[in-house]
Amino acid sequence: MNIFIILIKKSNVKKNKASAYSEFILVYCFYIFLNILPQKLSLKIGRLLGVLFRKIDKKHRKHTLNNLKIAFPDKSEKELNDISVKFYKNLGMVFVEIFRLDKYNGGDIDDFVESDFDPVKNIYGKQGILLLTAHFGNWELLAKTFGLKGYKGNVLARPLDNSYIEKILYKLRTGSGNKVIYNRENAVKNIISALKANEIVGFLPDENASKRIGVFVDFFGIKACTMPGMANIAAKTKLPVVPAFIVRLNEKDGGETGGGNYSKHRLIIEPPLDIKYTGDRKTDTMNILKLFNEKIEDIIKQYPEQWFWIHNRWKTRPDDE
Repeated sequence: MNIFIILIKKSNVKKNKASAYSEFILVYCFYIFLNILPQKLSLKIGRLLGVLFRKIDKKHRKHTLNNLKIAFPDKSEKELNDISVKFYKNLGMVFVEIFRLDKYNGGDIDDFVESDFDPVKNIYGKQGILLLTAHFGNWELLAKTFGLKGYKGNVLARPLDNSYIEKILYKLRTGSGNKVIYNRENAVKNIISALKANEIVGFLPDENASKRIGVFVDFFGIKACTMPGMANIAAKTKLPVVPAFIVRLNEKDGGETGGGNYSKHRLIIEPPLDIKYTGDRKTDTMNILKLFNEKIEDIIKQYPEQWFWIHNRWKTRPDDE
């Protein structure tokens, strides 16, 4: 799920082009406005937008707290509310930073993102790489950092309903040399082609899936319907699966009044997963999905305020529940 789908009202371009273009003008003006501001001020606006969104959108606020209760049943109501507030502030900053992706370039990216690419340095360009990440931290900045540091790849995305706004997002996503593979009928073919060309393909398999395509795998101890596409490809190709997540740093260094530096991030890239293949594709796929969920769960437990709690991850339920 893209943050734009949540924070920007969706429109149907085919039904009402005028309305879609008006929406685009508003978004474009906001885009220009944010890029004029100093970064510190723009991030402060982002935090305020996050808090405002939490107050006015009761539906997603409820989803967030319900999901937090599922993931952390031992935490108190106060602890869960504190995580919720921090999450919305982080979400607002991510929203602002996506609009400002063009501000990051090869000359200054190290000032904003700590990174160490040793885990992929010796395999990049020699074979395809399946990059495992999640809707965690600023995942769009993660992709941009890979591109700026010379590790260009492919990002999977669902196009926005508003094609005018999608053009802005496409430009921001491809500005560092990355390519976009849209979630359409030729997606699998394009993914396989990219992997055969020894490219990176990034996946975010942490969304709820429908029963038609999903597989139930434990996530925080609860069955979660999980998209099997990445695991199927890993089981078929046996290409390296590299976990990578981006974490916002220093959120506790002073808070709102103490001048915390919210612009700093750390890119965590781990060695390829140690996958034990059995030779049975179905068994291998299930084992890989379990590894995926465990890896995503581990990073969420360390930084709970930085995952996309708005999404109703446990929405689809098994038939026997």
